[in-house]
Amino acid sequence: MSRELPEPAPPIAARLRKAAELAANMLYDGRRYWRHSFTCGARGKENLRARIAIGLHFLEYGLSLAGAQPGHGLDKARQLAVDLGTYIDRCGRDATVEIALKTLAAYLAFNAAGGSPLPDLAAQVETLRDGGDSGLRGGSEEVTAGEIRARGQIDFLAFAEARHSIRQFGPGPVDPEKIARAVRVAQQSPSSCNRQTCRAWIWTDPLPMQRVIALQNGNRGFGDQLGGVAVVTSDLAHWETAAERYQGWVDGGMFAMSLAYGFHAEGLGAVMLNWSVTRQRDRELRALTGIPDSSLVITMIGFGNLPERLTVPVSQRKPLDLALALNAPLKREGRAAG
Repeated sequence: MSRELPEPAPPIAARLRKAAELAANMLYDGRRYWRHSFTCGARGKENLRARIAIGLHFLEYGLSLAGAQPGHGLDKARQLAVDLGTYIDRCGRDATVEIALKTLAAYLAFNAAGGSPLPDLAAQVETLRDGGDSGLRGGSEEVTAGEIRARGQIDFLAFAEARHSIRQFGPGPVDPEKIARAVRVAQQSPSSCNRQTCRAWIWTDPLPMQRVIALQNGNRGFGDQLGGVAVVTSDLAHWETAAERYQGWVDGGMFAMSLAYGFHAEGLGAVMLNWSVTRQRDRELRALTGIPDSSLVITMIGFGNLPERLTVPVSQRKPLDLALALNAPLKREGRAAG
């Protein structure tokens, strides 16, 4: 049975206009990815920072495996040390350097304990040290299932089901500490190779906030009640290949959902405000806010204090079988070669 709706196609002229508009917007996105990613090599600080993050994540990944072996990832460790030296020379020392050096130190200690001291790499890493230590960490660590359960013991389903898209807000400014804690929650979101490309640009002062929210089309009837607006972005400079062209949306979506849960955990109300816009509106937002061309705008989130009583949409979820496919049968494999 056909699933096509009996709706006639628009006239050819209208279809061509829509196709041209789609192509222009895709070209806008593609050009920005080409300009800022390091598809053709690391050209800027954020490109190099991303490559360092990928390298140290590879080492931490290997150190955390049950079957970790000395010598695993040595080429990656050597390249990380080279990139780190380049970064220090060009950009100076910061958290990126400290975390990478801690990771390399953990990697060297693991190999030395396994009978592979790697003296050449150790000497190379030693030349990069300066004695500074602000307490940042790197490498791997042992935890117990009991510790994980003890700290994570909440009824998360009940927590999630208590979250609503809020469109009625109470008066008064939002506590900055609650905003900071919500962003710290978002920072715990997974990201590709732990690149942590996302940022929350937040305005709570009424006039700037209203100028930002005026560029978003889905806040009619409640936008003037908001206590703040967050614009979630992902930095295109942290992506490398054509295969990663959508990864910013994936990481940014997880960051945005975690931020919404963070607001919820702090007793605030929040509502997702989509940013499905054309290139013209995207440019308007950047011109107003100073969000750089290298930042991919993922979504906006409106938030504020909760009134004591309010009305929310039911937003009934679909039956579970429309969201869950458990052990779906696989297609039969083709005939083996030969």
